[in-house]
Amino acid sequence: MISTVIFLILLRLNVLASALVHSHWRREPGPFSSRADPSLLRGTAVDVEGGVLHTYDITDATRESEAHRFRADLDDAGLTKCHGILHASGCRRVSDLGRLTTSQITSMGTDPDDTAIINAMADQSKTVPAVGNNAGTNSENSSVKLSTMVDDGVYIPEKCFNFEVVCAKNEIYKGRLFTVDQCNQLKRMSEYHAYKVNSEWIGMACKSIPGFISTTDDHFHHLFRELYCLFPGTMRRGSIQFESDNEPHLVRYIGEAKGAPLHIDTTQKSITINVLLSDNGDFGGGGTYLKAIDKTIKLEQGEVLIHPGNLEHAGADITFGVRQLLVAFLECEWEDSVLPAAPLL
Repeated sequence: MISTVIFLILLRLNVLASALVHSHWRREPGPFSSRADPSLLRGTAVDVEGGVLHTYDITDATRESEAHRFRADLDDAGLTKCHGILHASGCRRVSDLGRLTTSQITSMGTDPDDTAIINAMADQSKTVPAVGNNAGTNSENSSVKLSTMVDDGVYIPEKCFNFEVVCAKNEIYKGRLFTVDQCNQLKRMSEYHAYKVNSEWIGMACKSIPGFISTTDDHFHHLFRELYCLFPGTMRRGSIQFESDNEPHLVRYIGEAKGAPLHIDTTQKSITINVLLSDNGDFGGGGTYLKAIDKTIKLEQGEVLIHPGNLEHAGADITFGVRQLLVAFLECEWEDSVLPAAPLL
């Protein structure tokens, strides 16, 4: 058994040898930085080829190429179903595996054979020296927790949602529901569950993910209280609840994916919330188009968009990468049985 695993590892590493060199891009800051500034994604990258360092501007085209190459490299290594969990752990290219410690890889919870291959690829990646701002960062990255389990200390609700008005007439608002660290932990929890059940998932009820509801309950309870303030005199206090037992749910777009067409969520009295769990640098395109204001709203990681469920909206297409959203449809009662204001065109 052991000899078979070793043979498979060596075979796959041989296939990936050239891919590792050509995919050794360095992003500033590194993919494990929990508070990376999206504006820095258009920084510099380094390609090691023939012993010569070449610098490039990181553009959407570069990130798209990296995203496609990473998936292809994992496919070649027999790690297709590991893409989600590795991506949620901060890996965007094969060389990023070299920034993982054995403990971090183990904490991802992959099967023994997959773990052995990932460890071998990580060791192989370490032979390519880090350069520039990424040199010497492995010790810092080793302190980053990549557990796919519940971490109670991370889930203290934000005291202030920092809501801002997108359009008062149409009752559209946005604010912050989760921190960046909380988003990353939720992604790892969901991708670990998907790894065990269905790695090619598109939609998933949060209740199916062990620990997800218990870790986010307080956030939603705080959010519900804030919603009464956003809709003063119209929303009946104490009436908000999830529309069904399958709420909230997750939606994931991978690669070149069509967004949701123009639609309304319901004709009933309801509120729709969308939370972006992914970093904006992890995908191209995306956003929520709202017909009433003829505008596409793009959120930052952890931000929430709130609008009436009877407002026509659509999801913009994804051009590459991974975009993960938490979505919830909320039922509530309105004073005098009045629906939220009709969209003003």
